Amino acid sequence: MSGKANKTMIGLFVLGALTLALGAIVALGSGVFFTKKFPCIMYFPNSVSGLEVGAPVLFRGVPIGSVKEISIEADASRLHFFIPVVVEILGNKIKLAPNEARKGAETLTQARQESAGDLLTQLIDKGLRAQLVTQSFVTGQLAVSLDLMPDTPVRLVGDAPLPEIPTVPSTFEKLTETIKQLPLQELVNRLIGAVTGIEKLVNSPELSQMPGKIDTVLTSGNELMLELRSKVGPLADNLDEAVTSFTELAKHLDRQTDGLSASAKSAMDSFDATLKESRAAIGKFQKIVNSDSPTVTDLNRALSEIATAARSIRALADYLERHPEALIQGKGGPRK
Repeated sequence: MSGKANKTMIGLFVLGALTLALGAIVALGSGVFFTKKFPCIMYFPNSVSGLEVGAPVLFRGVPIGSVKEISIEADASRLHFFIPVVVEILGNKIKLAPNEARKGAETLTQARQESAGDLLTQLIDKGLRAQLVTQSFVTGQLAVSLDLMPDTPVRLVGDAPLPEIPTVPSTFEKLTETIKQLPLQELVNRLIGAVTGIEKLVNSPELSQMPGKIDTVLTSGNELMLELRSKVGPLADNLDEAVTSFTELAKHLDRQTDGLSASAKSAMDSFDATLKESRAAIGKFQKIVNSDSPTVTDLNRALSEIATAARSIRALADYLERHPEALIQGKGGPRK
């Protein structure tokens, strides 16, 4: 007969196994199973190829959650399709500043004393947006990036039971949209026209004759240079002779200039003496015509006497005009 099982040992064994399992979960999961999670939803209007369940959710490059569900929804009235992506944000990934932590708050919602929905609404008003970003250009895997973009519009689809985060186009989608707006057909037509023009220019008869014309021009230029070189020698000799003649002329003029300088100096001395004599004559003339000079005094006296004589003659003439008989009888009438 087999021995009876010890129930106490079995219970201890099960309890130890549960304790080990719980410890492994805590150690391997870093407390994820006990962390508060905030589910959110976001709608992407375009393809999410490369985004998979379990892809990280980043806030300015820092992982704060993961993607939990990807599906597709259709608007039957407009036949418009959306791709809802459900994510879970871990509450312990965003730490508080030291001054807030000292107040006893552990999460952002506790620090602001608001619900998760109200906090998300305020963040959306401040510009919180979701955008698809590339994790690896090799594998093409995508991630969901959250950031504050206050200059972008708020695009909400709504009607979901979960809080919704607005989305913005990815960088690749913006580039694709920009390329779509380019007049590609016109650019291609212009490029084809430019290539056709280049081909016509390359294959034109004028261009094929260009090497021969260039060779002719180079030959003519070489002949011209040889002719110029043959004439440069005599021209240089003539130039040397002209320079020599000019040097001799300059020396001759220098000698002539010495004689002219001596003659000019003599003439200047004579002119200076003449100026001195003229200055003396002018001084003497000024003395003669001066008002207090003897000559002027005698001249004034003579002029005064002449004036007196002239008045006497005028008076005599007037008297003889009235008494012409005075010439015969004398002044005073006839004597008895």
